[in-house]
This record gives sequence, C-alpha cells and structure tokens, in this order.
Amino acid sequence: MNLNFLKLLSEKFSVKVFVTFTVFLFIIFSSFTVFFYYQQSKALTNTLIRNSELLVGVLAYSVRLGVISENQDLLQVAVEGIFQQENVLEISVFNLQKNLLKRLKKYKVTDQQTSAREDEKVPGNVIANFRQDQPLVLLKGKDSMELWSPVITTPGYSSEEDLVLGERNLKKRELIIGAAKITIDKSGLKKRLDGLLLKSVLMGFVFWGIGSLLIFIMTRQITTPLKRLTTGVYTLGIGGVVSEVVVETGDEIGKLADAFNTMLDALKKREAEKEQLQEQLRHSQKMEAIGTLAGGIAHDFNNILTAIMGFGGLIQMKIPKESPISSHVEQILESAQKAASLTKNLLVFSRKQLSAPAPLNLNESISNLKKLLGRLIKEDIEFKVELGKNDLVVMADQGQLDQIFMNLVTNARDAMPKGGVLTISTGAAQLPPHIVDPSQPKKLGGYALISVSDTGIGIDEKTQEKIFDPFFTTKEVGKGTGLGLSMIYGIVKKHDGYIDVASEVGKGTTFNIYLPLIDSTFEKQKEKASRPLKRGTETILVADDDPAVASLVKRILEEFGYKVIEARDGEDAIEQFLKHKDDIHLLLLDVIMPKKNGKEAFDGIRKIKPEIKAIFISGYSAEIIDEQAILQGLHFIGKPVSPEELLYKVREILDN
Repeated sequence: MNLNFLKLLSEKFSVKVFVTFTVFLFIIFSSFTVFFYYQQSKALTNTLIRNSELLVGVLAYSVRLGVISENQDLLQVAVEGIFQQENVLEISVFNLQKNLLKRLKKYKVTDQQTSAREDEKVPGNVIANFRQDQPLVLLKGKDSMELWSPVITTPGYSSEEDLVLGERNLKKRELIIGAAKITIDKSGLKKRLDGLLLKSVLMGFVFWGIGSLLIFIMTRQITTPLKRLTTGVYTLGIGGVVSEVVVETGDEIGKLADAFNTMLDALKKREAEKEQLQEQLRHSQKMEAIGTLAGGIAHDFNNILTAIMGFGGLIQMKIPKESPISSHVEQILESAQKAASLTKNLLVFSRKQLSAPAPLNLNESISNLKKLLGRLIKEDIEFKVELGKNDLVVMADQGQLDQIFMNLVTNARDAMPKGGVLTISTGAAQLPPHIVDPSQPKKLGGYALISVSDTGIGIDEKTQEKIFDPFFTTKEVGKGTGLGLSMIYGIVKKHDGYIDVASEVGKGTTFNIYLPLIDSTFEKQKEKASRPLKRGTETILVADDDPAVASLVKRILEEFGYKVIEARDGEDAIEQFLKHKDDIHLLLLDVIMPKKNGKEAFDGIRKIKPEIKAIFISGYSAEIIDEQAILQGLHFIGKPVSPEELLYKVREILDN
C-alpha cells in the first residue's frame, strides 16, 4: 500500500499537489490550534490566579481584626464569606506566631503531601517572602494551588503627641500580624482547558477537511484539463488521431487548451502540406530516375552515334560528291544527326542539360521538335503548328526552350481529357501594355511571340493568379508536381522575356511567350562561314574506354597527319604519357573512364608536364560532367562529334 502511494506520489501531479497543500494546511491548522490553546490556557490560568489573589487579599483584609483579637466569631464571618466562593477548597488563618486560628475545608487536598501538624503551620519560605515585601505567595500543585497573603495592620498615628494634636501620620507603616491561605481547586480549569482543546482540535480538523476538499476540487480542475492535454500530446507524438480539447475556462489552463487546439490545427495543416510535398517528392524522384536512365542511355547512344557519324564522315571525305554513293552517305549522316537531336531531346526531358544560350531560329527549332511533341499527346487531340513566314531569331538555350514546349504541351493535353485542338504558333509582335513592368527599362526592338493554345476546360480568374507559384497545381494527387509552370516562368524571365495567360472556363487556354529578337543575319553568316580543315604533324594521346570511339578518333586524326598514342583508361593514359612525355603535344581524354577518370588523369599528367594541353570528350550529360568539375575552364566536346568538329577543335587548341 505504501509503495503504491509512493508510486502515485512520484508519478501523479494531482497527488503531489493534493498531498503538498493538505500537509501545508495541516501544519497551519495544527500550529493555529496549539497557539490558540496556549493563549487560552494562559488567559484562563491568569484569570483564575487574579481572582484568587483578589480573594486572598480580601480575606487578609477581612480577618485583620479577628487575627488581632484572635476572636473566632470575627474570623468566622470573614472566612465564611470567602469560603462560599467557587473553586475555594480550603481557607486557613494564622497569627504572627504561625499558629492556626481558623480553618474551613471542603475536602482533603490530595496534591499537598503534608502531615496534619505541618498543615497547621505557616511554611518558612512564605514568611521569608513576606519579609521581602512580597504581598502574595503562590504555590502551585497538580490539582490545586495555594495563595498566601500577609495579614497586616497600619497604625493611624505614629505617636501620643500626634494622637493629642489630632495629626495623622502621613507615612504609613505596615505590620504583619498573621497570614491567610486560600487553596483553589484547579480541576474546573483543567476541564475547561480540556474542553477548549477538544473544540480547537475538532474545529481544526473541520477546517482542514474543508480546505482539503477545496484543494481536491481545485486540483481536479487543474489536472483534468492537463490530463486531456497530456493524452492528446502523447497520442499526437505516437502518430494517433487527436481531437480538439474542450476549453472549459478562460484562465491560463483554458488558454493552454486553446493554444493546444491552435497547434493541433497547425499540425494538421502541416501534415496535409507534408503529404502533398511527399507526393511531389515521389513524383520528382520518378522524374529523376527517368532522367538518370535517359542520361545513361544518351551516353551509350552517343558513343554509337559518334562511331556512325565519324566513319560516315570519313567515307564522305574520301568519295567525290558526284558519286552515287555520296547521297547514301549523306542520308546516313542526316539520320545520325536526327538521332543525335533525339538524344539531346531525351536529355532535355531529363533536365540534364546546362544552360548555353546561342542564336536560335524559333521556327526551325519548333519544326525539329514537332515530331517529339506529337508523341506526348493522344490520338483524339489534333496537333497544329502555325509558324510565321519570317525567321524569328532569339538568344536562347535550345534545351530550356524545348523544355518549355514539352511542359506546355503536356498541360494542354491534360486540360483536354475528351480531346480537342492544340495549336503552337509563332510570329513577330510588340509587348502588350498590361504585361510591361514600368520599373524595368524597356528593351528596344521587337519580340518573338510563341503561342500555345488548347480548347480544354480553361482556368478561372482566381486560379490564374497562382498558376506560376511553385508547387501550385490543380491536378489530382500523383498527377502533378506544381513545378512545371513556375519553371517555365523562371526560364522565360532568365531569357529577358515575358509570359502571359488568357483563359476562360470551358473555352480553353492560351499561353503567350515573348522573347527578344536579335539580328537574324548573325545566324545566317555563322551557318555560311566555312573553315578549311588543316592537317597536322603533332602527337596526340587518346584515352577512351570505348574501343569503337578510340579507333574512330585515331583513324580521323591519322588521316590528317597526326600521330596517335592510345590508352585504355586513366591509369594507362598516365603510363603512356610517361613513356612518350617529350613527344606528346595534346591529350584527348574521355571524361568517365575506369580506374581514373579523365580529370584525374589530366591532373596526374600536369604534375609531370604543367604546360600540356587537353581536350575532354564525353557522351554523358552535362550535369554529370559538371559534377566532375570538368567544365570549369577546360575544353570540352560532347558526343556525338563529327570529324570536322573534332579536327577544328584539335587544331584550335594546338594553335592557341
């Protein structure tokens, strides 16, 4: 039982509060009872003593004449008057010679352990106190107390001359002629004190019980809401379902319950947001997995295309243009180029392309992308492409632009579940006034307008205000991340452009994108510029783990006079360089290779020969290459690469 109570005391806050306050009240009421009893006992005792002193004083004065004359009648009258008083047990009167003159006794006083002869005498200590000018002597016993008073007389005249002249003596002299004793019964006082003690204790217990009851009620009022809050917090901590706590009062406990309910609402909202973010994360992870797969496929495919385009280019260089085989080779190279474009689109889809703005003809870009976009829509959607007659050249990143088209086409497809018409159109335009930011400096020149329209369900005005916010989506859970339009908005702004949406519920949606136009002659001049392929005699170290690519690069370089040393991986490249370090002028390294990658091999060779030049080549995506820190100030060629591009780059690095 004691152990259970101690366990409750250590674990239950309500028990701690109740026990603490109950003990505190018990101490207070006990202290008050003791103090009250002490004060009352002292007051009653003092009252009894004062009354007894008055009685013995009156007795001593009344028996004065009887003591002087030793007259029993005078003594009888005086003594009987005092003897009738309450609590008086015995009265004794003695003369100056300490002889008993008169005694009245109700019963024997038990606490005075004296013999009969001793009882008829005046104690010596009493006379001694009288002589020390003490008018009263109190002797306390267990059941009674004795009060002694001297019987005194004061002469009115000090001499015979005073008596004759009638002059009184102003200076009184007191003479002790006897002693008077009163024995007072204390049993009545003890009964009163015992009754007072009982009443005090009972009253203390009553108030202590009432106080404990009030404390119990107050403790329940505090601990019951706290228990609900504790249960709610514990349930919330283990992931259970928690309902709101009832707010019963307006005090701090009620405010705490209200704060808990507010926190619970916030947690529920955050949990809903968390579920949404987790779904978006899962979707993003799926996209990331697809992107990783696409990047790996692109690497292998680029190696194959490099071999096709390289050997095809070598054949094209060796046969005359009028040969009928030349047209076949051109078809092979054109198909390989289309395959390279498809690989690039895969990397755009996987978001593995780094930004590289360049002059870009929008009409040609959309024409090349049309077939890929057509695969994104369903058969019940009619796909139209309406391009402007004039060339629209903008400074843009092809990959990011393709990403805009794919996101807008995907959104348009989802907005037409029952089919419809999807139209992409281009043209030159001026910025409409409602989308121009007055705080931004206005750019000179026109803009290329790209419009993507659908005949789907449309977007209401309230939703149009949020469609470019990150993670905002109107699609069902698992069917959208809410990042597509925000990403499009960021890409357009990065290209110094504008994007606008026009929509009506039930009548479709049109996204208008405005990109600044640049001089179109720049791209044409760039296309027409031709550079002669120069030969060389330098020695080049080629390191590639793909035998087909290594063989192709070696054959291309040897066809144009270069000497080639082959290496299978990064470690082999370092070993081959150590053997021919005085002869090698240039390194042509694959980025990702076994044992040591191209960057690690280059760093090792540069310790041997700091001035060595290098070109890196890879079929991996630019994002993976960037993780290897290859693109930071170093020369790079992406696969697939044509013989002309490779030879131009080699000659450029050697001559620079």
